[in-house]
Order: sequence, then structure tokens, then C-alpha cells
Amino acid sequence: MKHFSTIKALALVAALTTVSLAYAGDGTKENPYTVAELNAQKDALATSGATVWVKADLKGLGKDGTLQANTESDQMAALFGDANDTFVAYSYQILQGLAMSDLTNTKDLLIALTYGTAGHPYGNTTSTPSDKEPTDAHFSLEEVHGALSLTINGLLGYHTQSCILVPKDVIAIKVSAGYSVSKGAYVNYTPYDGADATPYATPKNCALVLMAENGTHDFVLTTALYDQTFSNGNALNPGTQAGENKGTTNNRWRLRFVSDGTREGFERNNDGNCTVILASKEEVFLQVSSQETNFAGNWSWETPDKNWITWKGGKYSDYHTSGIQTVNHEVSTANSSFNLAGQRVAQPAKGLYIVNGKKVVMK
Repeated sequence: MKHFSTIKALALVAALTTVSLAYAGDGTKENPYTVAELNAQKDALATSGATVWVKADLKGLGKDGTLQANTESDQMAALFGDANDTFVAYSYQILQGLAMSDLTNTKDLLIALTYGTAGHPYGNTTSTPSDKEPTDAHFSLEEVHGALSLTINGLLGYHTQSCILVPKDVIAIKVSAGYSVSKGAYVNYTPYDGADATPYATPKNCALVLMAENGTHDFVLTTALYDQTFSNGNALNPGTQAGENKGTTNNRWRLRFVSDGTREGFERNNDGNCTVILASKEEVFLQVSSQETNFAGNWSWETPDKNWITWKGGKYSDYHTSGIQTVNHEVSTANSSFNLAGQRVAQPAKGLYIVNGKKVVMK
């Protein structure tokens, strides 16, 4: 009799354990679904249109996970799963041009996604429908957490094919260069602070200088292209490959961003061409006019052969919100005053502005 009771008790424990495992998650970010739970609820998810969270590994790119990189428009898919189950999810902003080697981690990722047929093109519920995803019911990626961590030691020139959210402990700097008769040659630095109430999303294939305290910082891959703050017309350029990156524009030089602990700025190859040598395709460079008459204005050349532009975009402590300064209104009339949208302001009113590379409050 005692033996029979023991068997019944063990059976009850096994049953409870099975139920617990089967319903371990509730689809929230704090308690995400397992892959099996996600697959079991496709019909309900298609009806609700809700965004849910799941923990899974990235198995590979393409519909069957066999691709090393997404280079064709009909391959904007990735295979996710665990030891027992898999699912395919689509997203144009996250996956276009993405290679497996671009990521620093593919295991135990936290993923936000939707399931259905309507309103999910590109994996973005607010974008216009297109042919980049199937018309039948499918998973669409919204965010991927844990796949990209970058080590930043003060400054890091970086670009990724994916859209990313700027972390709260990182400042992203958009750099542009140009020439005008009135100003001569100029370089502008526009900061975006991830600590703001709404995190800034970058468009795909965006080149930036990232600024942070020394350490490793986690970035979120996102589909938020249509909520972007950065302009695609960024003068700071992404590399297309490691090694030689040639340009075809006449009267232009390309200068690679350098931050090696001893100096920070943009360095030109000494070859006289619109060419830049990059250690990896993630590096960035600035393209400027090489016409002799344009060498005047806001940048200073450090060498007689004009192959160096010193970084004048400041440092992390200049921008971070904990270092906001209050200045007199007289200072606010300087030509280097910008609002938070990066627009030059000749005579700022009360509010928060960027003045001479620093966040200030105008009173």
C-alpha cells in the first residue's frame, strides 16, 4: 500500500511539473514565452495582433537558417528556436544586409514580435505594406535584445546595417561636413542622447560616433525606422568592406575616424584619391571637399598635407544630462547653438539647447 502511494505521489509531481513547464511564460518582457508556447498560440496571436516576448536562439538567416548574410530582398527572414522547436520571423529593418558575424551573440535572445497577416510589413506595424514579407500569416520581429554589445572607450565610430536604439548610457553623434561661401569648410556635430524619454532609433545603415563611459554597452536591434530621429542623409559614411573603400566622386577626400587613446579625429590616406582603408566594414569615415579654395572655416588642419581633422564634438561628460549647465542669455547667441532636433538657432528662447557642444538651459 505504501509503495502504491509513493507511485501516485511521484505521478502527481510529474504531472504538475509538466503543466508548469508547458505554461512557464505569459508573453511579457519580464516573463517571456518559450518557443513551444509561442508556436502553440499562433491562432490567438493572429486574432489579437498583440506584441509578445519570447526567449530563443538565432539559428541562422534566411527561411531555413542556411544563409550567413541577408543579401536578397526575399531573404529577410531568420530562423529562431531552441533544442526542440523553431519559428521563422521576418523584419526588413533588422535583417537587411545583416550577417551572422555582425552580431556579438546569438544565444538566449529576448525577442519582441507579432503574428498575423495584416499590418506587419517589414516587422513594423506602422509602415506601408510591401512585398518584403509573405502575405500569409507569419511572425514579424519588432525588437531583438542581447544580440549586439559594443565596447566603447570614450568614442567609437560605428555603423550597422540594422536599425538600433541608442542605449540610455550612450550619446550618438551625427557628423556632417560641407562647404559654403560664407562659412568655408565646416564640420557639424549633432548629439542624440539615449537617456531621453523616448530612445532614439537609427535608420538602417547609419554611421555614427558613439560616446560613453568606458565599458561594454548593450544595443537593441529594432524595427523603429519610421520613428527615426536621424536623417539618412548623414555625411558620416559607413564602410562596405574591410580594406580599401573607393569613392567615385571628384574633388573629394575620405578620412577614417580614429580614436586610439592618443588622438581623436579623422585621418586621410596619403594617396590623393577618394579612397579610405578600413580595418572592418563597421568603421566609419568622413567625406570632405578636396578643393584648395575650401580649406577655410571651422576645421583646422593639423599637418601641412591636410590629412587630419581634430575631433571637436566633445566628450561624454559634455553631453550627458547629469552635466547640464545654466548659462547667461548673452552666450546663447553664439553661432554654435542648436535645439535638440539638431537645428541651428540664432537666438534661443528659454529651454534646453546644445551650445558649443554642451547641453545648457537657457533662462
